[in-house]
Amino acid sequence: MQRRVRVGAVHALANAIPTTQVAFDTGWPAADVAHLLDGSLYLDRDAGTADDAELTSRVESLVKHSAATGALGIVVTGSFFGEAAKQARGGVDVPVLTSFDGIIERALALGRPLHVLSTTTDSAALMSEELEQEATRRSQRLSVSNHPVSGALDALLGGDPEQHDRLIVEEVRAVDPDTAILFAQFSMERILPDSAAVRSAPVIGPASEAVAYLRKLITQE
Repeated sequence: MQRRVRVGAVHALANAIPTTQVAFDTGWPAADVAHLLDGSLYLDRDAGTADDAELTSRVESLVKHSAATGALGIVVTGSFFGEAAKQARGGVDVPVLTSFDGIIERALALGRPLHVLSTTTDSAALMSEELEQEATRRSQRLSVSNHPVSGALDALLGGDPEQHDRLIVEEVRAVDPDTAILFAQFSMERILPDSAAVRSAPVIGPASEAVAYLRKLITQE
């Protein structure tokens, strides 16, 4: 039997929890995932009632709690909280991943044009920016484009996941067939099977790639 390993997942959106768990069940079944949800992160960010310093402090507290309760590695799934996750690394002695770390690692190894899809306006641009920064750091050539899928997140949060899925699959179909597609949100991973069915080029999601990357960091396998 594989040795059980406890890992932590810090979420700002409840819809990211099921897709994260499925990614662990599929990619690392020996991991026991301790999920932490703080819905105030997105609520206060969107409302403007908490500044970046306050939001970073909350993420750091969640990461420290996760580490203190036995997590050997932690992933922060909110795409807007990558800088907060990086700040939190200094307060714990276990790996802490942003939502983009794993998918960027995989994407840069594909050696083909990339297109980022997101369900929030800013996330696609954020991932593209981080891809470009990492490619520059590695002296690697990169072709990347992006756009958000209008109305998809509203449908998901409004209780219509089927409409969320339909909107994303329509956009997946429209991307150049030789381009790899990257999903920017953990909640989008529910579309991976349908996306793979409509194109031959890779479609990859941040949850699955975060699991693979975290597993590698912890187990050295």
